[in-house]
Amino acid sequence: MFGSLVVVFPTPHEGGALFLRHRGQEWVFDSGRELTTLHQPTIGYVMFFSDVEHEVAPVISGHRVTLTYNLYFDDDDGPGSSKDSASEHLSLPPAVNENAFRQSFQGLLENPEFLASGGTLAFGLRHVYPIDDDEENPTPLEPVYEALKGSDAVVYQTVRALGFQPVLYMYYEWTTPSGLLEGAVIDKVIDFNRTAQWGSTVDISRVVRKKGGIVVCQENWEIDEDYGSENPETVEWVTPVTTFNRKEGAYATYGNEPVLEFAYADLCLFVRIGKAGERLVYPSRSQLRKEWEEERKTSGFRRCRWMD
Repeated sequence: MFGSLVVVFPTPHEGGALFLRHRGQEWVFDSGRELTTLHQPTIGYVMFFSDVEHEVAPVISGHRVTLTYNLYFDDDDGPGSSKDSASEHLSLPPAVNENAFRQSFQGLLENPEFLASGGTLAFGLRHVYPIDDDEENPTPLEPVYEALKGSDAVVYQTVRALGFQPVLYMYYEWTTPSGLLEGAVIDKVIDFNRTAQWGSTVDISRVVRKKGGIVVCQENWEIDEDYGSENPETVEWVTPVTTFNRKEGAYATYGNEPVLEFAYADLCLFVRIGKAGERLVYPSRSQLRKEWEEERKTSGFRRCRWMD
C-alpha cells in the first residue's frame, strides 16, 4: 500500500474538512464549501501518500458521504514484471518537478568544477517504506525500489535515466570512543544482538564491514584511526538523512557491568558519479562486490567495499 484515495459525494454538508499534514506543512480540502460553488453535481476527490497524516474535522450540518480506497502497487510476478518496469509507473508529483530536477542535475554534471574527481551523492528519503528486518533475507531493500514515491521517485528515476545506478542503503552513524563521528552503509538491517562483543565497546565499523558494508565519511569529518576504515568513502549529502525509516537495534556490552546500547539505521539513496568528462565511469555494484570479496580473502576485511 502506498496511498489512499478519498471520493466525496455531492451531498450538502458544512464542515468535515480534510486536513493533510506532512513534514511540517498542512493542506486543507473543504469538500462542503468546494462542491457548493459548482453549478452541477460533481464529486470531489483527494489522493495522498500513506505516510501523510490526515484528519477529518467535525461535520456541522448535513451529511458527508465518502468512499475511501487503499492504493497498492501491483505485485504481479508475470513475464512483464521487473524492477525496471515497476519503476516506470511509480507514483510521482507533477512532471514539472522532475523536469526541474533533471535540468538542475544535468547542469551540475556539465560543470567541470562539480565533483571534478568524481564522488558520491547521498539523499535522505522523504517518505516511509516497508523494510524487512530479517538479516537472513539477501535482498531486504529490493521491494523499496518498486515503492519509491514523490520526490524520492523523482531522484531515482532521473539519475537512472541519465545512466547512473542509484543504490538504496541503510545508513548507520555513531560516535567512536574518541568522540569522533563515523558512519557506514549496508544493504540490510544488522541484528547487532547476534554479533560478537568486544569488551565494553562494540566496534560498529568492524561489524558493518564484516557483514558486507563500507565505512563512509563526510568532508569535514576527522577519521578515527583506531576505529575507522583506512579507506572510507567520502559522501556529499544533497538532502539530509531523515528518520522516517529508522530501524533500531539493541545489543549488550560487557565491561564492568552489562550495558544496553542501541545502533540506529536510516534509509538513504547513494548515487556514484565519475570525474569531469567521464561522469558515467564509476564502479558498478557488481564490481564493488567482486572487489569486496577479493579483499575479504586477502586482507581480513581491512578495506571492504561491497556496496551491492
